[in-house]
Amino acid sequence: MKLKTKILAITLTMASFSALAKASIELYKSPSCGCCKEWAAIMEDKGYTVNVHHQDNWSNIKKDFEMPPQLQSCHSAVIDGYLIEGHVPESDIARLLKEKPSNISGLAVPGMPQHSPGMARAGVKYENFKVVSFSKDGLALYNQY
Repeated sequence: MKLKTKILAITLTMASFSALAKASIELYKSPSCGCCKEWAAIMEDKGYTVNVHHQDNWSNIKKDFEMPPQLQSCHSAVIDGYLIEGHVPESDIARLLKEKPSNISGLAVPGMPQHSPGMARAGVKYENFKVVSFSKDGLALYNQY
């Protein structure tokens, strides 16, 4: 009986760790962009694995997700079937992955807002930018800082 209990305990422990594991991120960025590196470090600190792809052009990825050009930023990331464009806060990504809406292709923070993750100094409150959701049907405000 003790052996069965140990096996069950180990199995449950392993299952709980896999349930808590965060999705990995495929990040596409210019080799010379420092703020993208900072955003990736924030995501890694939050428990994500970030696989960085240094490229000069990744417009085909944006096109695959039908991202409108007005939402462009300095880097793109793909996570669990969604495109994340620019300096989207981890809390918004976590919400997206928890809710898994089928009517959203991705989230974007257009441009490079000064007080967004990867742009703001460490410990500074995120402010003065919007997170926009997009799909083939259009754009919507997802969150505002």
